[in-house]
Amino acid sequence: MDLATRLRDLRLQAGLTKTALAKPRYTVSYVSQIEAGRRTPSADAVAFFAGQLGVSPQFLATGIPEEIEQELRYRLEEARARLREADHAKAEDVARQVMARAGEYDLLAIRGEASLVAAEALAERGRLSEAIDAYEEVLETDLPERDRALAVVGLARAYRTVGDLVYAAQAVESFLARQGRGPLDPTLGAELHSVLVSIYFERGDMARAERAARHALAAAEGAGSLELRARTYWYAARVLAEHKKWGEALEMSARARMLMEELDDRQSVARLHNAYAFLCLEAEPPRVEEAREHLDRAEALLSVLAGRGELAYIHEERGRLALMVNRPDEALDWAERGLADANPDGLEAARCLYLKGRALSTLARLEEARTALQEAAKRFGSQGARQQEASCWRELGEIELAREDLPAAVQALRAGLAALDPSRTRA
Repeated sequence: MDLATRLRDLRLQAGLTKTALAKPRYTVSYVSQIEAGRRTPSADAVAFFAGQLGVSPQFLATGIPEEIEQELRYRLEEARARLREADHAKAEDVARQVMARAGEYDLLAIRGEASLVAAEALAERGRLSEAIDAYEEVLETDLPERDRALAVVGLARAYRTVGDLVYAAQAVESFLARQGRGPLDPTLGAELHSVLVSIYFERGDMARAERAARHALAAAEGAGSLELRARTYWYAARVLAEHKKWGEALEMSARARMLMEELDDRQSVARLHNAYAFLCLEAEPPRVEEAREHLDRAEALLSVLAGRGELAYIHEERGRLALMVNRPDEALDWAERGLADANPDGLEAARCLYLKGRALSTLARLEEARTALQEAAKRFGSQGARQQEASCWRELGEIELAREDLPAAVQALRAGLAALDPSRTRA
């Protein structure tokens, strides 16, 4: 509704004639021209007419009640608080209420912020396809640079979680390469480069992962967010582990966990306990008992705070641990539990299939192992996870050697080498 229509409607609701509205300062003709849309009133005139009509000048000029923006900002903070408390369904509900009210008054900035909260809540609830649609819809609007960067981060994480590593990387890389963007706020720079670390790591592109980790750490030192610094330390730990620098990797991971504990972010602490267990199992020699202790802590927290998808990560790590201590039956059970809990289209399901194949191979159930590993390789390949695809083919090569099928073993090992070709990011 424009000012002309609003002035006429408010005048009629108040039971005032044009003469009554205009006197004693303005003429009837002046009011008629404003209501017809032929003249724009001055600020003084708006203030005078608002007083006559019993509304604020802001409401007359914009149609937005003075208190509505403050009210919506308050509700938006409520939605963010619900996210921090892992009450994702309520966070989404409140965010959507804010979106609807902000849309009524064309408060586009608030609506954009609320849309980001709603998209993040969808992602946390495991509704990743909806989250991706929500983030992409947000990015089609006119956003401030900060909100656009946060939407890109969320979109890339969602794509990474469903296993579409190519699009995940492209979302961040294209944002960072935009012309005329200007220098990034350190917090946003650390967020963007941290996401790239995780994506490159999954793709097996360790040179880029290391470079992104350096950028992320440098940016995080200038950022005030403890949560962001914690995530950056963890991604750096993964890169260090890949380079067999176990002591530094574990130290960096412990620093990340301590920061999260300081924030009292129980869900993130749980995830970092699981991540620390991963590093303990990767270390040489593996630190099995320490890994088991951290997995127990993670499960105790996540069983209360999170959905089944989160627990799939723990089941996978418990399965890897079981294989290390020569308990393949137990590993197979954890792999099946992980598959039951994981997003069927995501990378975690592929990882659980890989674990299942290894457990079946150890149990000498070779045909079942081949089926599981071939499916895992297919999924990793379609998602651009080259390093993990190559691991599947290596295991398949070992199985073919055990079956004394040398041509099939050679074919599998060649497929593994092809998977590692950096020019091929998708099958």
